[in-house]
Amino acid sequence: MTGHSVYESAPSLPEVLSGLVATLPATHLAAWINVLRTMHAPDGRTESRLVAAHPGVGLGPRADLLLSAWRSTDPQLPGCALALALEAAGNRYEQDLATHHVEIAVSGPMSDAVSVRLTASAAIQVIRAANATLLVTSYAAFGIQEIVSEIRAAADRGVSVDLVLETARASGGRLHGEGDGRTAFYELRFHPDVRLWQWANNERHGPGGRYGSMHAKVIAADRNIALLGSANLTDNAYSDNLEVGAVIRDPSAVTSLVDHFINLMHSTDGPLIRLPWQPAS
Repeated sequence: MTGHSVYESAPSLPEVLSGLVATLPATHLAAWINVLRTMHAPDGRTESRLVAAHPGVGLGPRADLLLSAWRSTDPQLPGCALALALEAAGNRYEQDLATHHVEIAVSGPMSDAVSVRLTASAAIQVIRAANATLLVTSYAAFGIQEIVSEIRAAADRGVSVDLVLETARASGGRLHGEGDGRTAFYELRFHPDVRLWQWANNERHGPGGRYGSMHAKVIAADRNIALLGSANLTDNAYSDNLEVGAVIRDPSAVTSLVDHFINLMHSTDGPLIRLPWQPAS
């Protein structure tokens, strides 16, 4: 389902190229550019070569859209020309981003009529922007190996990482089942620059007496850029679910957000406390 009615024409090649630079992660875009540079014209293997260049979620429909627009516009147009156009559009897009304060990111069904970032692409961009600190919070965390690898890379370059997670009911949290987000990040347990946090069980009762959940979903790099949204750190949320979020490039707003969590972590009676990597037996 693309969101177009039967009366709407397919997007033009320039529209497709603009949409790709806005939605593909930088690593995928670079891989596609490299593939296109080797092609003389679109053929039966174009789509599979693009998808295989850097596998990821939802690439098939985008590759098919590019192939269709290429064939309908000018099948004799060499791939190196498309590669150059994509590279130029990508550079301009990054320049334009620097002047924008808010950008929408989504998961799930997409519309060819509106260019929006994929949640995974936005998350990776924010994590890679971190130079000193990285704050990551999520109610649930499962799978998301690409995100875990990016967090490890950030920690390896000296970024101080704070992970705030909900715990399973067996540990006093609100997640059903025995496991929680610690499993997703377990490979980071020995890294000196990665710390786990939880909402203390005895601090969760609100004014109405109800037991609260650590339900925030945040990725904040330094005090400059943050991704806020509905998506948990799970494969389903990043690829299958209909989710929406926003990338905020406003140092004043992001500073307030980060400082809120820092105060919850480090005040003498702060409700956020360190979470051990191993659940209590």
